[in-house]
Amino acid sequence: MRVIQQTTLAKPVSVSGAALHTGVDVTAVLRPAAAGAGVVFRRIDLEATSARQIPATPANVASTTLCTTLGAGPGAGDGVEIATTEHLLAALSLCGVDNAVIDVDASELPILDGSAGPYVEAINRAGLKPLGAPREVLRVMAPIELRDGDRFIRVEPYDGRVLDVSIDFPDAAIGRQTVSVDLDDRASIGRLTAARTFCRLGDIEAMRRAGLARGGSLDNAIVIDGARMINEAPLRDPHEFALHKALDLIGDLRLAGGHLVGAVTANKPGHDLNTRFAAMLDAERTRIERAAVSPGAVRMPA
Repeated sequence: MRVIQQTTLAKPVSVSGAALHTGVDVTAVLRPAAAGAGVVFRRIDLEATSARQIPATPANVASTTLCTTLGAGPGAGDGVEIATTEHLLAALSLCGVDNAVIDVDASELPILDGSAGPYVEAINRAGLKPLGAPREVLRVMAPIELRDGDRFIRVEPYDGRVLDVSIDFPDAAIGRQTVSVDLDDRASIGRLTAARTFCRLGDIEAMRRAGLARGGSLDNAIVIDGARMINEAPLRDPHEFALHKALDLIGDLRLAGGHLVGAVTANKPGHDLNTRFAAMLDAERTRIERAAVSPGAVRMPA
């Protein structure tokens, strides 16, 4: 029986821009990788040692403050880190890229326009290459749930990949939003990848005092002040805030490896909850079946 093959990029492709939190100019080069490699970040600004390589796995999550930061192994406090990984990981997942090496010349990926759209455009420019090895999926066989107060992420068996995300903010400009997306539907993927990051105007000063958001601007983030949006440009979608939280969740769950097949429901997700859930999925051996996927067995990005 023919199986769907793992993929990588057909050729290297680069993206450049300012990093959201450090504000430095950074270039990321997305390179082809061998079957089974997964996604690996390389800090090419550091000396050529194995310590500069950071596989995108739950074990390598170093911080979830305002973004997902990966570090080189447990207890990664040695400065070998790469921050704001979630948008690129989401783009790779939604485009069906199984394996890639990401060379980065700084400690944080570029924020670009605040969405995953520019990363998707870069991946499309590079194209995909089949690798001749079967693609692994994580098929949900029984419900799995992680709760933290009224926040939760749950995945249940489903012959497809769907995602329901709800958020609730006191700011009238955001409020409570719920989105339902089919991750194998091109229109849904387009809505997800176009959704930009957002923050409150009142939080910006505190972030900058903490040395963060130095590269933030109205060109790469939606800024909210109570009932109004500071940006002159309109929202790209009426549910752009919830869509962006869904995008972050997709990127963070990519850390579990493979493609998750099931129905995900999340209420008030965030990087901390997302990455803990990814770790649960990665460690699960009873309620998750890891298997090669065949055409027609389940809809998947090719």
